[in-house]
Amino acid sequence: MKRLLYIFLSIALLASCQQEQMTPASGEAVLMLDLQRMGRPTMEVTRAVDEDLALDIFDAEGNLFRHYDAGSVPQKIVLEPGTFTIRAYTDNQTTWAEANGGRGEACYYAEATTELEYDMVKRLQMHVPMTNYAVGLQLPELWDNLFKSYVFTLKSGSRTTTIKQGEKAYFSVADGGFSYALSATNTDNRTSQHSAIPYPDVETGKLFTIRYSYDSDATQGGVEIVITDDMETNDSDVNLNG
Repeated sequence: MKRLLYIFLSIALLASCQQEQMTPASGEAVLMLDLQRMGRPTMEVTRAVDEDLALDIFDAEGNLFRHYDAGSVPQKIVLEPGTFTIRAYTDNQTTWAEANGGRGEACYYAEATTELEYDMVKRLQMHVPMTNYAVGLQLPELWDNLFKSYVFTLKSGSRTTTIKQGEKAYFSVADGGFSYALSATNTDNRTSQHSAIPYPDVETGKLFTIRYSYDSDATQGGVEIVITDDMETNDSDVNLNG
C-alpha cells in the first residue's frame, strides 16, 4: 500500500513539475520553437531546433527585434506581447552558389508570423524548405572498365560547372532550368559526346539525377532523369531524349 501511495505521489509530482515548466511566469509571453530543415532523414533529428538554422525575429513594424546565430537558437524564447515575424534560414543565403568549388550547396529559408499575449506559451513548428535544387549524375555499371575519362557539364543561367558520379551541383530556379552534356573517352581513346540537352521544368527542394544506360534502343535513347522530392523520398522517373 505504501509503495502504491509513493508511486502515485511521484507521478503527481512529475506532472506538476511538467505543468509548471510549461506555464509562463506572470506577464511573460513565451515562444516554443520546433525548427527543422525539410528533407533530412528522421533519424538525424535529435533536438527541437536544427543547429544549422539561424533565426531572426522582427516586430510588427518590421524592425529586427532579436537575432540568433546558427547553433545558438534556443527552444524557448521569452518575448513581449505583440505580433512577430520569425525567419529561419541557413547562413549561406548569398554564398551557396560558390561553395564546394562552384558546385554549390543546399540553401534553406522560411518565415512565419505569430502573435503572442501575456501569460501565453505559443508553440511554433517550422519545416524550413530548400530554396534551390540539386542535379546529380548516375553512370551505368562497369563504366570505369569501358571509359578511362569523362566530363559531365551542367549549365544554368551564367553558371557552368562539372560534377562526377556521387557529386551534386545546386542551382536557382530563377535561372530557368539547366542543361547537361556528357563527353567520354573509351579505352581505345575514342571520344564521344552529345550536345547540351535542356531541362527547363525545375522546382525547389528536388534532386534531379541524370541516369545513363547502355541501351541505345530504349525509349528516349538510354537517358532518364530521376526526380527525388525533398532530397530524400517520393521517387518518380521522367524519361528524356538523350
